[in-house]
Amino acid sequence: MKKTAWLSTIGIIYFMFGFIFAIAFAIYYRWPFLSFLSPGFYSVILTWPLQAIGFINDLMRYGLAGKPI
Repeated sequence: MKKTAWLSTIGIIYFMFGFIFAIAFAIYYRWPFLSFLSPGFYSVILTWPLQAIGFINDLMRYGLAGKPI
C-alpha cells in the first residue's frame, strides 16, 4: 500500500468517526435539525477527539437525559 493511500484511508476513517460522533453530539445537546448545516457541526467533526472529553464527562454526569440548558 502506498503512503498516499495509507494517509487517505486514515483521513477517511477519522472523518467517519467524527461524523458519527457529531451526530451523537448534536442529538445529545438537542441541536435543531438544520444545525447539521452549520459550521459548528463541522468543527465537531474535525475536533471530535477533543470534544469527546467533555462529551463523556457530561454523559457520565447527566446521563442520557442530556445536559440541562
